[in-house]
Amino acid sequence: MGQSLLTIAIFAVLIGAGATWFFWRALNTPYKGYTETAKRVEVRRGQRTSTILQQLQKAGVLRDEWIPLVYMKLLRARDSVKAGVYEFDKAMSPIDVIDKMVRGDVVLKTITIREGLDRFAIARLFATEGLGTEKEWKKVTDEGDLIHDIAPEADSLEGYLFPDTYKFDPGTPASTIAKAMVANFRQHWGGEIALISNGLNVHQTVTLASIVETEAQQPRERPIVASVYLNRLNRHMLLGADPTVIYALKLANRWDGNIRKSDLQIDSPYNTYRKPGLPPGPIANPGLASLRAAAAPATTPYLYFVARNDGSHVFATNINEHNANVEKYQRQYFRDLRRR
Repeated sequence: MGQSLLTIAIFAVLIGAGATWFFWRALNTPYKGYTETAKRVEVRRGQRTSTILQQLQKAGVLRDEWIPLVYMKLLRARDSVKAGVYEFDKAMSPIDVIDKMVRGDVVLKTITIREGLDRFAIARLFATEGLGTEKEWKKVTDEGDLIHDIAPEADSLEGYLFPDTYKFDPGTPASTIAKAMVANFRQHWGGEIALISNGLNVHQTVTLASIVETEAQQPRERPIVASVYLNRLNRHMLLGADPTVIYALKLANRWDGNIRKSDLQIDSPYNTYRKPGLPPGPIANPGLASLRAAAAPATTPYLYFVARNDGSHVFATNINEHNANVEKYQRQYFRDLRRR
């Protein structure tokens, strides 16, 4: 009986040693079960460890999901996998894979926000990339609290979401991204606020800059376009800016990509064909060049401008000159197009 127990004990030790060796070897053996140069796997917040490992196994990053799961439960119970997109570009052992995800070595999503986009377009871009939903973005940008110290009149973050190229972890909340964009606005233009020489406050200047951004395509024209609107303001003339009407239509959920003559009568504080002065806030998010142009416009006698249809504008000092330009560069231009 004693000999039998000893034999069983020896076998148990050998089996245990073999199992341990197999277990440890499986954890330390590199594996690459995918043919692509690199494989990306997204881990979402709140996913169970078993689900994550199953994803990795299906993607070919892990040979088996069970041994890594046992390893995590027994030896790494205090560690947690960070949410994000992970890139695997070579054969890796399960331990290396787990270490990578515990460190949070994620691939950041890169998104470029160009000048002149409004907050609704920005929301769609980020939502498309999985960085918040449009509803979340609307809620986050509906309030101007983040900018009230320098622009207490701001009733939203429109105008203060600075256009730039951003990199974020896919799990980053919309509120965190919005704060980063406002901080970027402060970093780029905050030091120049003291240089505003147009007689307007910060919020009014950003509002003017947003109109300039949506009207002027050529950098050299931005200070001139700003001067036109400032001259009209000083003469108590209606601004008559089409982009403000488009923004009013967006707020009313009526914008379909076309502006019609009847739209110029929309009852909105943003309709500068009906309401005097600047609209109550920005209509887009201007870049640094437009902000500078609005802060220090050119000195000109111009009160009007019309597009030449090549990205540039022709400017006028009186209504007769302007009407002649409209006839030449708009009505006659499109009549000629129809004849071709």
